[in-house]
Amino acid sequence: MPVVLFALTAAAVIAWALRDHARFLPTGAFVPRHALATVGHHQNGYLPPPPVTGSAVVNYPGLVILAVHLTAVVILGAAWIVRRYFRSPDRLSARFSFAVMGSVASAAVTVPVAALTLGNAILFTGTVAAAMTVLQYTFVLVVAGTALFGVP
Repeated sequence: MPVVLFALTAAAVIAWALRDHARFLPTGAFVPRHALATVGHHQNGYLPPPPVTGSAVVNYPGLVILAVHLTAVVILGAAWIVRRYFRSPDRLSARFSFAVMGSVASAAVTVPVAALTLGNAILFTGTVAAAMTVLQYTFVLVVAGTALFGVP
C-alpha cells in the first residue's frame, strides 16, 4: 500500500509540474519537435502538437495514469535496493537513502512522460525545469512518507 501512495503522489506532482511548464498550443500550429534526441535525420522537423495538450482536463489524468505506472516501478526498485543493502531499513540512513533514490527516480521519470504525452507542447528546458520541481517536491514527500510508513 505505501508503494501505491508514493507512486500516486509522485505521479500527481509530475503531472502538475509538466502542465505548469507546458505551453498551450492550438492544434493548427506547427512547432519544433521535442529535443530529446538532438541528432538524427528529422531533428529540425516540424509537426503539430498533440491535440490533448490543449485540454488540461483530459491531459492531467492521462499524465497521472502514465506516470503512476513508471513511478511505481522505480519506487519498488528503490525500496528493493534499500532493503538489500541496509541491514535495518528502519534506520535513518536507510530512510534517507530511499528518499534520495525515490525522488531522483521520480525526476528521471518526468522526461519520458513529457516526451510521450506532451511532445512538442513543452520545450526540453521546460521538461528539465519540471524534473527539478518534481525532485524537490517528491524528496520532501518521500521523507514525510518514510517517517510515517517506513521503507516499503
